[in-house]
Amino acid sequence: MGEMTLMIDDFNENVNDSRIQKAFSKLVKKWAEIVGIHNEIDHLLDPIAAIEVKLPFETSEFTEMWKTYKEYMLETHIYSIRSRQEGILLGRLKRLSDNNAARATMMLELFISNGYKSIFKPSEKQLTGDEPTKLEDQQPSLDLNKKPVL
Repeated sequence: MGEMTLMIDDFNENVNDSRIQKAFSKLVKKWAEIVGIHNEIDHLLDPIAAIEVKLPFETSEFTEMWKTYKEYMLETHIYSIRSRQEGILLGRLKRLSDNNAARATMMLELFISNGYKSIFKPSEKQLTGDEPTKLEDQQPSLDLNKKPVL
């Protein structure tokens, strides 16, 4: 890119015709746009390096459920959890689960089964299934004995 800019500057210095200078000015503006687009694309192709993420719990159940949760977010909500966000989510999950691996695993299961996008501290009744979730409250019940309306 630098060589092209030097060539453009050299050409611009040696042009005396006003029509050519006007056309050349338009060309230079377009070149600047192209360079800007190139820089944007270059930035996208060279993303920030991911950081190493450490799971807060070492149980196989939690590890597998966390993997399932990330796949669920991508599959259901078309959302990929990046490394920095993953580290923060895991820290929040550890805190909200009172540093309890089994509880954290149950929370992830609750979030997935109810279609939740975010992590929050559910009540004990929600975790055990004794209290219906908001999503379950909104789902109509199916009555097989009811005749269909035509």
